[in-house]
Amino acid sequence: MICTSNKKKFEEISSMLKALNIEFVKPPYELDVEETANTFLSNAYLKARAYYEAFGIPALADDSGLVIEALGGRPGVYSARFYKEEFGSHVLKEEDYNLPKDDLNNLKVLRLLENEENRRAKFVSAIVVMMSNSQGIFGEGELKGYIAKEPSGSLGFGYDPIFIPEGYDVSLANIEHKNEISHRRKALNALFDMLKKVL
Repeated sequence: MICTSNKKKFEEISSMLKALNIEFVKPPYELDVEETANTFLSNAYLKARAYYEAFGIPALADDSGLVIEALGGRPGVYSARFYKEEFGSHVLKEEDYNLPKDDLNNLKVLRLLENEENRRAKFVSAIVVMMSNSQGIFGEGELKGYIAKEPSGSLGFGYDPIFIPEGYDVSLANIEHKNEISHRRKALNALFDMLKKVL
């Protein structure tokens, strides 16, 4: 079972699982799980455990985000709601809030980095599968790169339009084989390597 209320994230993870011949199901309904931890791995664990306890079948949960060196690691675990965070709140204007959430997050990052030469960043993903009340496995992955000067592309979501992976000269939202190089794919590969060891 894939535990996320984010439709685009569900589609991305399910596509990767299909490619790896892993069967999955959608949860009967979505749970509202508070992500109160300060690491991606701990937040993924909170979600996976909550779904396992609610539905009683193995539950896969991901927590991921963008880590920017010049911003001290932000947005980090606050990536999905960075536009709401007090840090850098002065860069968003009242009229900006008419934009979709993803666009607001990207706009805030770009404005905070407007005069910054160091644009190094990385996407981080942690994926946890709870297999029983006492057994869980996890995998983590990173995709290094840097922040573009402006958004481009239409293939991704979230921060993809402003993130340029190492070795590329276009944003992640322009890369058709994004799922093959992404931080989530690396986390899933690590997860399945661990799964082989416990089965």
